[in-house]
Amino acid sequence: MPSDKARHPSYVASEAVGFSIPESLLRARPSTGLTVLDNDLTPTRIPYRELAGLAETAAKSLRAQGVSAGDRVCLLAPTSKDLLVTLFGVWRLGAAPVVLPRPRRADADAFVEEVQRRVKAAAPALFVTTDSTAALFADRLSVRTVSLRQLRKLTSPAAAPLPMPSPDSIGLLQFTSGTTAASRAVPVTQGQLIENIAATGEHTGFGAHDVYVSWLPLYHDMGIVSLAGMTSGGADVVMMATEAFMEQPAGWMRTISDYGGTVTAAPNFAYGLAAKVQSLRPAALDLSPLRVAINGAETIDPAALAGVQSVLGGVGFGSTAMCPMYGLAEATLAVSGSDQATPARIIEPLDAGEGVGILGDVRPERRLVSCGAPLPGTEVVIRSEDGSLLPAGAVGEVLVKGPGVTPGYWSAGGHVDSHGLLRDGYLATGDLGFLDDGELVICGRIKDMVIAGGRNLYPEDYEVVTERVRGVRAGNVVAFSLPGQERMVVVAEGRGTGRMLQDLGERVMESLRRSAEHAPHELVFIKPGTLPKTSSGKRQRRAARALYEQGELEVLHTAR
Repeated sequence: MPSDKARHPSYVASEAVGFSIPESLLRARPSTGLTVLDNDLTPTRIPYRELAGLAETAAKSLRAQGVSAGDRVCLLAPTSKDLLVTLFGVWRLGAAPVVLPRPRRADADAFVEEVQRRVKAAAPALFVTTDSTAALFADRLSVRTVSLRQLRKLTSPAAAPLPMPSPDSIGLLQFTSGTTAASRAVPVTQGQLIENIAATGEHTGFGAHDVYVSWLPLYHDMGIVSLAGMTSGGADVVMMATEAFMEQPAGWMRTISDYGGTVTAAPNFAYGLAAKVQSLRPAALDLSPLRVAINGAETIDPAALAGVQSVLGGVGFGSTAMCPMYGLAEATLAVSGSDQATPARIIEPLDAGEGVGILGDVRPERRLVSCGAPLPGTEVVIRSEDGSLLPAGAVGEVLVKGPGVTPGYWSAGGHVDSHGLLRDGYLATGDLGFLDDGELVICGRIKDMVIAGGRNLYPEDYEVVTERVRGVRAGNVVAFSLPGQERMVVVAEGRGTGRMLQDLGERVMESLRRSAEHAPHELVFIKPGTLPKTSSGKRQRRAARALYEQGELEVLHTAR
């Protein structure tokens, strides 16, 4: 019997160089393609050769609307066949897509303001959306607006042939997450989109013969970069609408089981949610083909990984399938990652006094998850605040150099400005971490460090402990200090009201007193669904602190 490695040969990063996304579609095997699932999980299959033709038609329609190679096109719509064809049409034309986030809450004014800000930053030639959203933005944008339906009806059969775009064409204007500052856009080339996923596949162990299943939003780097890279690499791709996952979380694992998915990717919370749904409503699943479950985009909790394995392992989720990774928009996507041959590595906290004399910042007191070794061609170093290189095991800022690193941020007028992003050719990530046996371990964000009791503390230490208390909504906790007061505050969303929240508060505070070095000054429970988050669902600690200081949190209960 052939080995698993033989059945699933990995991508080779060096073989992905020199091609644009449309060229890669034409090189795909005839049997491979993109399957798009609607909200009811009904499939529409598009072979890649057919997708290339549809993209050509869409590109000509975009050109008829005044879009040229090098222009930006803003896209705002749920994941659907029409949106995906238009996206590939933008790439075929050699223009850069800017996929905008859908509203997370029913705050229409805030949604309109955010879209207006991003449109202004991107300076697009065209805004493509749904009929209803086009009506919402009528007379609110200074750019030509067309709906997906209207664009689909526009044809120009006699139009001149389109030149094939270069791999160096800007393939994406990607906005950063905005967790610690206002979201900014970084330009990524088509070549970088392809090559970053190819390097990830070579490192982690997946390639053109795999089946990739995703529900990730295309306005998030993990969603759009993985789509571009996996389709260009010739793997079969099954795309769920993000809304379908949010409404029916069980549909993700069901889709993996039904389509024999071998690769998937999601933030840590999604795996925990999938395990919770399966434990409450067990389904007859077969996850044994799933070899690579990429876990990234947020803090990874070792206890959560154990819980996922305990539940999903019973339906075939392999002990080595979970692959923690680290990345950021400024590096295209992935920087480091685990491989699919070994279980995720857990790094135990240092014993008391063990860290004395070690250079760099204090290491967190919680267990950490290794994000694996750097990708091929990527270098990671750890530096102290004064810029000196730190040895293995010492905590400092993570700096990255490699082919995926972008030159800077997009600024008004279409210029790229480094804004201090690069230091001696290295990307300064703003993240704290250390190297352990050649693997990267992330501790937290520099700007999120909590100063309390005269010491630097990690908000994740408090958030993880709080989330483990039954009754607290996972992924809906933030911790921060009050400037100049050395007082720690924890804000959380809990289940229940009145006496239930009072009891929950007592249990959380007791857990924090036992586990944290410096107990918080106050625990605040707020109305569910009101914790500040980015468009991709990441918690915004600074925004939560601002609301706390201004007395604008929707407080249900406090505990001290």
